[in-house]
Amino acid sequence: MIKKGPEFASDLPMILNNIEKVSLSTSIPANRIFKISGENLYKEIVKEQVEIAKSNLGHHTFFINENTSDIIIGRNLPPPIIAEIVNCTEKDDKSILKKTKHYIDSGANIIDIGCVANKPAPQRIKEIIYLIRKNFKVLISIDSMDSNEILAAVSDGIDMILSLDLGNYKKFLNIPKDIPIVILPTNISRAYFPNDPNTRIENLFNLTKELQQNGFKKLIADPLLETPISPGICNSLEAYFLYKKKINESIYHNIELPLFFGISNVVELMDIDSIGINGLLASIAIELDMGILFTVEHSTKLMGGVRELKESVKLNYIAKSRKTPPINLGTTIFKAKGKTSQENPNIDNNKAILVNNMNTNYESDEKGYFKIYISHYDGKIYVLHFSNDHKLLNTLIGRNAEAISKKLIDMKLSDNFYHINYLGRELKKAENCLFMGKPYIQDE
Repeated sequence: MIKKGPEFASDLPMILNNIEKVSLSTSIPANRIFKISGENLYKEIVKEQVEIAKSNLGHHTFFINENTSDIIIGRNLPPPIIAEIVNCTEKDDKSILKKTKHYIDSGANIIDIGCVANKPAPQRIKEIIYLIRKNFKVLISIDSMDSNEILAAVSDGIDMILSLDLGNYKKFLNIPKDIPIVILPTNISRAYFPNDPNTRIENLFNLTKELQQNGFKKLIADPLLETPISPGICNSLEAYFLYKKKINESIYHNIELPLFFGISNVVELMDIDSIGINGLLASIAIELDMGILFTVEHSTKLMGGVRELKESVKLNYIAKSRKTPPINLGTTIFKAKGKTSQENPNIDNNKAILVNNMNTNYESDEKGYFKIYISHYDGKIYVLHFSNDHKLLNTLIGRNAEAISKKLIDMKLSDNFYHINYLGRELKKAENCLFMGKPYIQDE
């Protein structure tokens, strides 16, 4: 029987090298079969590792809240993703629900209530917890160092606390001992932030022992991932490597904790497209067996970052299971670039029409003009059609540039070929911006 090959000839080597690992289809292109197989393989590996984890629960592997969720954090598991709603206590309910839905749809496992430093709002914390739980079934954490905010969250059954350190932990020795808590090697109240990796790790070990002696069962260590160049990512990564090295020593083995990896500290503070940074940090996280990842989509440049991180975790997790680099595994996270290319035919330049200059003459369309917008949260393109005296005539909403373009033509909203060409170009640009998580501004 003849099976369908890949959509692109450049994928043939990868398909042929892995032909025995999947069942090809008579109708679905082979490269798409490989993507589906990658997703299925990821689920199979996770299912197997979860069963192993359930039989090895302890200080290094535990349910975040087994009463409400099946998410486990710990050894050899894909790290859950915490997505923070920055300055959450100052946002209105509608904005919080919109952001929460977007994060969940993007693959976040935990929604973090980001508090505002020196502006405690314990009552608002309680309202936000109720709001999210009323509308979504999702784990919730609180990111605060303020005791009143943390205690308010605890009283309303918060699922995780970010964070306790050497300066504030004594205030919380009487809270329930089964709440997962992220611990820091700092004393924020005294502006103490150790730079030396050895000091950070010793502080984490000391705080771990202190809290475990007080009955706390679910702790997560955060050696603190810092910004590249200044203060410097390499020094902070050394702290993570050092932690992993020391827990193999007999004196530390019994206090091993899952690690917290705050990747937004890196992605947010680099003017570089986030997808590659998320991919690289995910590979580090999987290689070092990080327990949990923390990220945000606060600025425009980070839009879509949670989904990028989620897909990167899957790719790297499969690679670790297969003991191979994260390549040719059936799943990719390319957006701006890719692995395939089109072969150009031989072109006779002597018979070609060379177009070197653009016709800049503009004549307004008698049927009106169009304004184009996109919403990353809704994943939609909005086209507003105005008369030349600025009255709104039509509104079109869709996801596909070609479908919208054809609808404009079907409705005879323009018969100006130059204008139609322009609209097609702008609509495709808007669609690409949606796909890439990039801001769209008409005519730019």
